[in-house]
Amino acid sequence: MNKKGLEQLRKVLIQKKASIVNKLNFNKGTETEIEVGDEVDTATQSNEREIQFELGSLDAKMIRDIDNALAKIEKGTFGLCECCDEKIPEARLNAIPWVRYCVKCQEEAEKNSK
Repeated sequence: MNKKGLEQLRKVLIQKKASIVNKLNFNKGTETEIEVGDEVDTATQSNEREIQFELGSLDAKMIRDIDNALAKIEKGTFGLCECCDEKIPEARLNAIPWVRYCVKCQEEAEKNSK
């Protein structure tokens, strides 16, 4: 990938990270208080908190992946699969710039995690 393409993806990564951080900061300010209610209300509130926690965990993972991609750009290793060291196609990098694996290795990792 050329320098212009790398710089564009670096900007996309920084913008995506800022968007996630802003969303997490907004969600911190809108946390719901625990209200006293019947069992259905309590279960609903518990479920909503659990969903928010899961979403926060996914966002934290994405931030780590974005930071990893930014570090790779700085080191000159961006665009290489972390498993097989082959080049990741530019179309995949443009679609998901924080991707860590080529399609083949990603599919293998997903198959093994089942």
